[in-house]
Amino acid sequence: MISFWVLFRNMWHILRILFKQEEQKALTVAAALIFMVGTFFYHNVEKMSYLDALYFSVMTLATVGYGDLYPQTDLGKLFSIFYVLIGVGIITALIVNINHALTQYHREKRSGQG
Repeated sequence: MISFWVLFRNMWHILRILFKQEEQKALTVAAALIFMVGTFFYHNVEKMSYLDALYFSVMTLATVGYGDLYPQTDLGKLFSIFYVLIGVGIITALIVNINHALTQYHREKRSGQG
């Protein structure tokens, strides 16, 4: 239980570092928007449930691609091509910013400022 609280405290500090940055706020909104666009598209065009559409959107942009779900229509396949090209860049930038925040947190912690 103690390790949970330490982890939670550390994550809280990292989130505070992240959301002081305007770029991170914009990336978070962009990531949420791209997941929503993908979810609604796959729900309406590919006739997936909302949960399956969200799952497929996340797995696609995380480049996991289990293969259990995939676009069936030509429009869905074309959308997926552009969705991946745009979305992977957004998710990558989000991960890079999280890495920078982790680095900053550990640097502050070592110097006694955290």
